[in-house]
Amino acid sequence: MTLRLLARAGVRDSMRAYWFWLNAAIFVAGGLLLMLFGQVDVFLLGYRSYGRALAGLMQLALFVVPLMSLLSSAAAIAGARETGALEYLLAQPVTRREVFAGKWLGVAAAVVASIVVGYGATGAVAAAKGVPGLPIAVLLLFTVILSAAFVSLGLWVSAVASTRARATSVVFTLWLVFLALGSLGLMSAFVRWGLPARLLQVWSLVNPIESFRLGMIAMLEPDASLLGPAGAALIGALGRQGLIAAASGSLAAWALLGYLAGRRAFTAAA
Repeated sequence: MTLRLLARAGVRDSMRAYWFWLNAAIFVAGGLLLMLFGQVDVFLLGYRSYGRALAGLMQLALFVVPLMSLLSSAAAIAGARETGALEYLLAQPVTRREVFAGKWLGVAAAVVASIVVGYGATGAVAAAKGVPGLPIAVLLLFTVILSAAFVSLGLWVSAVASTRARATSVVFTLWLVFLALGSLGLMSAFVRWGLPARLLQVWSLVNPIESFRLGMIAMLEPDASLLGPAGAALIGALGRQGLIAAASGSLAAWALLGYLAGRRAFTAAA
């Protein structure tokens, strides 16, 4: 009961922020535009046509979902600490673990709700164009796991940051770093510093944004060249199913370890 009330309050707090609605609107509108005006013709091109259309949705999710998850979770604890609401909440008969779990559930529920609305609207348009529902469902599932990973990271930062502004600046920097060290960043590092190929392949799976990209392309596109050099090497070593499993495992690990680290930091501050 306590956890449910805390989670409900977390959902309300997330949905009060204007940037949450801005990111959600961008995600929904972007997905609809991709399906409405994308060159999707399953009768002429078959699987590859909707695979590439869904790849556009994947790229949109890569930019919007991590940022939306990070900004929402970064404000969850640091913002309450700054206003004094956290001190009042902790004076109630609740434990710090319950407060942290409630904040995580509240933010995650708000983010996932916006994702489901976005993919639901996009899926309806896609179905009208003849796109099978399974790829949309798989993309939705992967995106939910991606959002959980970044909610955990953002809440970890929020647990240790003294102010909302500091937490926001840290998570925004994290988002930029993960994006910059994606496929293009990997190639730049390989050329400039001569890093070993094995290290680049490992980082491709460690980076949550890159692991999401690799897992989804491996699932949606039969052409392994679209994965890039590191991804092509990984699919050669692990196989298509192995790469998908490794990518989803990496995202799940970020979600779990980020949650545990954030909870430890929050409870240690008592």
